[in-house]
Amino acid sequence: MVPDIYIGENWFTLDEVFNSYKDETCGAVDIFLGIPRSAPEDGDVKELHYEAYVSMAEKVIKEIINEAKEKFGIKHAIVHHRTGVVPLLTPSFLVAVWAGHRQEAFTACRYIVDEVKARAPIWKKEVFKTGQESWK
Repeated sequence: MVPDIYIGENWFTLDEVFNSYKDETCGAVDIFLGIPRSAPEDGDVKELHYEAYVSMAEKVIKEIINEAKEKFGIKHAIVHHRTGVVPLLTPSFLVAVWAGHRQEAFTACRYIVDEVKARAPIWKKEVFKTGQESWK
């Protein structure tokens, strides 16, 4: 079973996430995947280390999902975030939104992504190819 909110080291496949919720009134599913990248403008990141205050993060994320349901009329949303060491190009953050139409799904998905990043107590340490580290 795929949980609606998950914070931890395990990961669910996109198929598992997509097939975890079915509603004939939903004509749109928007999925966002955040993945660590390395770019010169970001300091050539080697990997990310995530930590979270899990019980508080789950509470905040539940509030954010409920806000999105109220504001945008979406039917369902899933938010997953990895903890621990995450190598480059490995998914670390997933938001999936089911809605009647694409506009609601797009808008709600962006809202959830932005609010989780701003409000959930999840922290990342960037580890650079030079060996330097920086908490964000």
